[in-house]
Amino acid sequence: MSDEITTAMVDTYNQGIEILAQQTRTKLAPHVRQESKNGERVSFDQIGLVAAQKADIRHQDTQYVNTPHRRRWVLHDDWDVADLIDKKDLIDILSDPGGSYSQVMLNALNRERDATLISQALGTNYIGKLGTTAQAFLAANQIAHGGTGFTLAKVRTAMKILKQANGVEGDVDLTVAWTSYQEDEFINTTEVKSIDYNTQRVLVDGGMGDGKFYGFNYVRLEDWTDQEATVHRILPLAGGVRTCVAWVKQALLENMPAVPMIRVDPLPTKKYSWQYFAAASFGATRMQDNLVVQIDVQET
Repeated sequence: MSDEITTAMVDTYNQGIEILAQQTRTKLAPHVRQESKNGERVSFDQIGLVAAQKADIRHQDTQYVNTPHRRRWVLHDDWDVADLIDKKDLIDILSDPGGSYSQVMLNALNRERDATLISQALGTNYIGKLGTTAQAFLAANQIAHGGTGFTLAKVRTAMKILKQANGVEGDVDLTVAWTSYQEDEFINTTEVKSIDYNTQRVLVDGGMGDGKFYGFNYVRLEDWTDQEATVHRILPLAGGVRTCVAWVKQALLENMPAVPMIRVDPLPTKKYSWQYFAAASFGATRMQDNLVVQIDVQET
């Protein structure tokens, strides 16, 4: 046997590039009102409630009400992400990574859309004729953690708040945003497991899946770590308390003037390296404060 046969041995590299597990789409967009109005700031007008008056006097003069008008404002933020691939790199590697670059950039924008929706669902919005009046989150719509996790009692409380605000009328879309931590905790409670074995059978797929439970859809929004090892939380976590959100679809609005832009261009100023670029502009607001509920839960 030749002692020099190792000279002919070769290294084999797999062609194709795998995109690591990550949230790829916006999970909240299907569960909120969608608009596409242009402008740095965009307003949406509303009409409030009026009371009917009893007409029990003959030939009485007509009585007029003062119909309340409201205006909510959406402020847009611009987001982009870009990277370069040297033309020599495309010669030296087996696989063209361009398509993968564009995909992960679009994924990044979609995660920011969800983060913006949650931030505006819980944060200060702007109302009024000129959009200069700050509207804080309603204290009455905050469910305290009370030293407990995500329980059926908190779901029932959230539903009660939404019902009392007349938000659960007819065929409405009700959604809860949580993480897999809360999902696992919730389906492991005695009450939920008892109902599960009779009707919903949520444990069959290892989670809540796409089915409804107690009238709500459930959307998982997980923490994720970026290229700089920075942890991003779409749902806030502070001091061991995670903030989850429940809402009625018409209560949250996302405005996106145009679809995200994806561009791939050779740059003369970079010796014709290929630039991969993605950008989008979007904003969000609560449209109805009393139809959004903050659910704080203990997470250890």
